[in-house]
Amino acid sequence: MVFKKKKVAQPVQRTFSKAQLLAANRFSGVEKDILHVALTDEGIYTAAQAEQAVQSFIQRGVKEHG
Repeated sequence: MVFKKKKVAQPVQRTFSKAQLLAANRFSGVEKDILHVALTDEGIYTAAQAEQAVQSFIQRGVKEHG
C-alpha cells in the first residue's frame, strides 16, 4: 500500500504596509518612530518582521562622532 504524505497547511501570516503598522495600536509611540525610519514605504511586512525591525534598531546603538 502506498501512502501519500499529507501536506500540512502553513499558517497564513497577515502582511501589512508601513502605513498600516504605524496606525496599529500594537506599537508604542517610540516603536512607531523607529518603524517610520526602519521600514520602507513600499515594503510589506508581517507583525513579527516589524517587531524584529524595532529590536534590531534598538540593539544597533549610537555611533559616536568624532
